Amino acid sequence: MQKSEKKATKKSSGFSLGKMILVVGLILFVMVIGVGCGFLTASLNTRSNLAEDIVPPASSQIYDIHGNEIANIHAAENRRPIGINEIPKNLQNAFIAVEDNRFYDHIGIDPRGIVRAIWANIRGRTVTEGGSTITQQLAKNAYLTQDRTLKRKVQEVFLALQLERQYTKQEILELYMNQIYFGQGAYGVQAAARTYFGKDAKDLTLNECAMLAGIPKSPNYFSPVNNMDAATERKAVVLDQMVKYGYISDSEAAAAKKEPLHIAKNTNDGGKSASYFVDYVLQQLAEKYGDDAIYKDGLKIYTTIDMDMQAAAETAMKNLPTYFTDANGIVQPQGALVAIDPHTGYIKAMVGGRGTDQFNRATQAVRQPGSAFKPFVFAAALENKYTPESIIRRQAAEGRFLGAAKLQPQLLRQGSPARCCTLVTQCSNRSYRTGYRHR
Repeated sequence: MQKSEKKATKKSSGFSLGKMILVVGLILFVMVIGVGCGFLTASLNTRSNLAEDIVPPASSQIYDIHGNEIANIHAAENRRPIGINEIPKNLQNAFIAVEDNRFYDHIGIDPRGIVRAIWANIRGRTVTEGGSTITQQLAKNAYLTQDRTLKRKVQEVFLALQLERQYTKQEILELYMNQIYFGQGAYGVQAAARTYFGKDAKDLTLNECAMLAGIPKSPNYFSPVNNMDAATERKAVVLDQMVKYGYISDSEAAAAKKEPLHIAKNTNDGGKSASYFVDYVLQQLAEKYGDDAIYKDGLKIYTTIDMDMQAAAETAMKNLPTYFTDANGIVQPQGALVAIDPHTGYIKAMVGGRGTDQFNRATQAVRQPGSAFKPFVFAAALENKYTPESIIRRQAAEGRFLGAAKLQPQLLRQGSPARCCTLVTQCSNRSYRTGYRHR
């Protein structure tokens, strides 16, 4: 009996000691978490408006006289922000189904999703699934790095909670879908739709929506440009998820799976059309508004250029005879052409050279007028009743029509200065319109 009592006493004291250590450890853990959370909360609460940091750089577009886009101008990120009403419901549902099916039910973080992801990773013995919500992904992309650290994850959670307090679900979804990367240099759903399908997001089919929703998981691997087979398989997964959560029917999913993907070949990205004119417009805008306006503010620039006339001008320049290529590798002779509507002063076409030379001779070359001025002299003579047979003595010519005082008013009356573009932009909630002229 004594031996058993001693064993029981030992067991009891050991259990008590272990229990005490566990309790102390838990208390210390809670204290550390509490202090960290308090500090982090205090830091985050100093942000008056989180959305001010979720305004990423937006691309600018240049349009011709008919409203057709001729160039998309951007820096590192090609992004065209749009409102949630311009994003088709199928695309919204596809993202929710594959990325965060409880998006409308959680508060920014989803404990059920985290547990499900942990269990899936344990069963698969690898990290196959994440527990981040759409709100967490927005917080990470907008404010944090992509580093997989505990500190970053804790920050992500607190930012997600704060975003959910400040904004509606639709606002968060809109910010997220304009933020994420889709590969091929495209950020946000509108740029992705233009890049892959050459159309606006609002015109996407169910098949195209499912494909786009599958890309962000691994933008390079699931891009249909890089790997069509992988993109097709991923599209099928997205469609199955949409069926699972009741967004589409089995028959709709089956039809979309059979539908092929038609990838756009040319999306007018980079301003290859009318390159001399585009560069000229950008130079004028930079002088007036600065580079940040062009590459960050998402300007809509409407110009007077006529692309049919521009094509004819470029063809005429290409048909010039080629005599030789100089020491700098430039085709000679060179030339320039500017077509201006005499009634409005609008620039309708501009070519600043030919070959690979990007020096714009129409706007940058400094040359004496030479014989190009003779038609104006002859016109002034004809207006003063002179003919090609007229003999003009020097004395008679002085003060009659050759002088600048007589000629200049005539030229000024012939038409208005050339005009090339009008700029329309939206900054914050302000919109304004302004125009400028080439003099």
